[in-house]
Amino acid sequence: MPSNSPISRIWQNPSAFPQEEVLRELENLLRSNPDFWLKINRDGIIVDYKTSRFVNIGDKPESLLGQHISVGLPPYLREITSEALAYLSDKKSLVFWKEYSYGEEPNIRHVEVRFVVLYDGYIMSNHRDITERKRLENAFLESESRFLSMAQNAADSIVIINDEGIIQFFNKTAENTFGYKQEEVIGKNVTIIIPPDYKDKHDDFLRQYKETGETHIIGVGRDVFAQRKSGEIFPCELSVGEFKTKSGKMFTGILRDISQRKLQEEELYQYRNHLEELVERQTMDLKMSKNIAEEASYMKSLFLANISHELKTPIHAILSYAELGAEKSATVPPEKIKEYFHIIDSSGKRLLALLENLLDIAKLESGKMRYLFERNCLKETTKFVINEMRAILEKRGITVVLLNNEERWEAEFDYERIQQVIRNIISNALKFIPNDTNIEISLIKREFIPRKSQSYVKGIGIQIRDYGPGIPSEDLDKIFEKFIQSKQVKAGTKGTGLGLSISREIVNDHNGLLYAENHEDKGAVFTMLIPSSREGFR
Repeated sequence: MPSNSPISRIWQNPSAFPQEEVLRELENLLRSNPDFWLKINRDGIIVDYKTSRFVNIGDKPESLLGQHISVGLPPYLREITSEALAYLSDKKSLVFWKEYSYGEEPNIRHVEVRFVVLYDGYIMSNHRDITERKRLENAFLESESRFLSMAQNAADSIVIINDEGIIQFFNKTAENTFGYKQEEVIGKNVTIIIPPDYKDKHDDFLRQYKETGETHIIGVGRDVFAQRKSGEIFPCELSVGEFKTKSGKMFTGILRDISQRKLQEEELYQYRNHLEELVERQTMDLKMSKNIAEEASYMKSLFLANISHELKTPIHAILSYAELGAEKSATVPPEKIKEYFHIIDSSGKRLLALLENLLDIAKLESGKMRYLFERNCLKETTKFVINEMRAILEKRGITVVLLNNEERWEAEFDYERIQQVIRNIISNALKFIPNDTNIEISLIKREFIPRKSQSYVKGIGIQIRDYGPGIPSEDLDKIFEKFIQSKQVKAGTKGTGLGLSISREIVNDHNGLLYAENHEDKGAVFTMLIPSSREGFR
C-alpha cells in the first residue's frame, strides 16, 4: 500500500514505511508532547532535547548537547539514567519507569520519567510533571485518614457493608457495643449482628434492592433490634446511607444503642398509665411515714420521760440521804451513817453511768468519738469484762462459759470500746435471764460485708448466748435504736436502753456488724463481728 494512502497510518504498520519517515513522524509526535524529553545514544551522550515549562532540570537544555550524562545531568537524574541505560541495553523492547523529586520545600516538584528505545537505537527519556497529581493523591489520603479517624472515634456504631451484605468496616464503638473485635467481623455477613427473627427481612431488603433499585430505608432513621456477641438482643436506632465505589455500592449503617432510652420510655409509660395506682401507693407510703414519725416522736417522748425519771431517781436519793445523814449524824449509830453513804455512792455511780452514756451518744452522733486501734486479743478483752462483773455474776449464781478457750482471738480494735460493747451485751442479758443460769461466749470466724461496703473481708468476733426468755421477733432490731425499745423494757424492766444503741455505733465505727437473734432452743444470741485487719479501712 502506498505510503501516502489516506487510510495508511505509520503507527499501525511502521514496517511499511521508510525508516526516515517513521523517525520524522516520531519526532513530530515527541515535539508536540508538552513533557520535557532528552534523547541519548547508547554511550550516554545527550544528542537532542525538548523543553517544557513544567519541568526544569537546572541548566539550559542547549548546554547539555554533546555532553555525557555523568556531566550534563543533575545528580538526582544521573543514577536513574545510568540504571535505565543498563536495563534497556539487554531488554530493548521494554520501558524503564521511575519517579523522582527536585527542589526544596515548599517548592518541591515531582516528576515521572519513562525511558524507551527508539527505532534507530537511541534512548529517549520522557519527563512528565506529576506534582499536581501527587498533591491530589496526598489530599485524598489525608481526607481518607480524617474520615477513618472520625469514623473510628464516633460516639455511635458505624458499620459499612457491600451490596452482598459483607462487612467492610466496623468502628471502635461498634466493637464495644456488639462485643466483637474488628478482625472477627470484617469479611463476614452483617447477619452476624442481626437477631435470627430479623435476618430474613434483611435478606429481602437486599434482594429487592438488587431487583428494583428501590432504597426505601436510605436516609430514614428507624428503630430495629441488634444482637451482641453474647447473644443479648437489644434495641437500637438505625440510619442507613449509600455511596458508590469502583467495586460497587456500599451501605453505611449508623447504630445507636437505645436500651436506656427504651427503659426510660417504659417507665414514663408506666407512670402515665398507672398514675392513680402510684398516687395511691405514695399516699400509703406517706401514711406509713407519718405513722413511723408519730411512733418515733412518741418513743422519743417516752425515752425522755425515762431519762428524766432515771436522772431524778439517783439525784433524789443522793439529796435525801445526804440531808438525812446531816440531820441525824449525831443521833444514829455509825452503821446507819455508813448505810447512808453506801446509798449515796450507789446512786452517784448510777447517775455517772447514765451521764457517760448520754455523752457517748452525743460523741457518736457528732463523729467526735476517738478510737485507738491496736492489735489486741479478743479473748483476753472478754475475760477482763467477765472478771470485772464477777461479783454481780456470783451473787446471782450466773456462770459465764468461755468456749474455744485454747485459741488466741486477735484483731485490730479499740480495747476499751470493745470492752464497753461486751459489757453492755452481758448487762442487757442480766436484766432478763433468771438466776443460776449460764451465759455462753464463743469465737466466730467468717467473711462478711462491712457496712457501706460491697466486698467481703475476713472477720472475727464473738457470740454471746443467754438462756433467758429471748427477744420478741418484732423487737430484734428495734433494741438497737435510741428512742425505740423492746416491749419487755416498756413492761417495767429497769434501764434506758442506751447501752445497745451505743454498742452498735461503736461496732459500726469498727466497720463491723452487731445484731441479735433468738436461739432455736431458748434465749437470745448477740453476734459481734469486726474485721481481722484494718488494712483498707484506715
